[in-house]
Amino acid sequence: MSDRDRRPNFRGKGGKPFQKGPKFGRPQGRRDRESGSDGPVILYGWHTVAAALANPDRQIRKLYLTENAAKRLAEENIATRVTPEIVRPGDIDRRLTPDAVHQGLLAEADPLPSPDIDTLAQEGIVLVLDQITDPHNVGAILRSAAAFAVKAIVTTARHSPEATGVLEVG
Repeated sequence: MSDRDRRPNFRGKGGKPFQKGPKFGRPQGRRDRESGSDGPVILYGWHTVAAALANPDRQIRKLYLTENAAKRLAEENIATRVTPEIVRPGDIDRRLTPDAVHQGLLAEADPLPSPDIDTLAQEGIVLVLDQITDPHNVGAILRSAAAFAVKAIVTTARHSPEATGVLEVG
């Protein structure tokens, strides 16, 4: 019996087994950034999608909104830049994990380019994260960093979560 066969059978929410990723039995959704990603990032939630729509560097491919979310964007004069598809909340639910709070907004967007470390400002706080893999923890760190005026956050190419609506802003 190999070590892999002796591992405990960890289960995710609802008792369902984790789906294994391609390397080292990682849960799906985590990846090595060195491999690159040509696919879109999935952004969801009011603040995340509104910030992405306001960012001229962010290329939005598709935008899914519930009727209520579309009305709120219009009331707050937030331009969608792409023609949104009006959907029912359940349509967005099916595209995300069960614990995702989308608030009626989901965007597919191109990933933002990562700046070269040599281009970072020489003054201010630079936060370095190493092997923090839970996207909820990274999201909390990002929000705290914003409150403390951190100028840049550096993450490792491996052992860090994929950019999702849980942690992405803009």
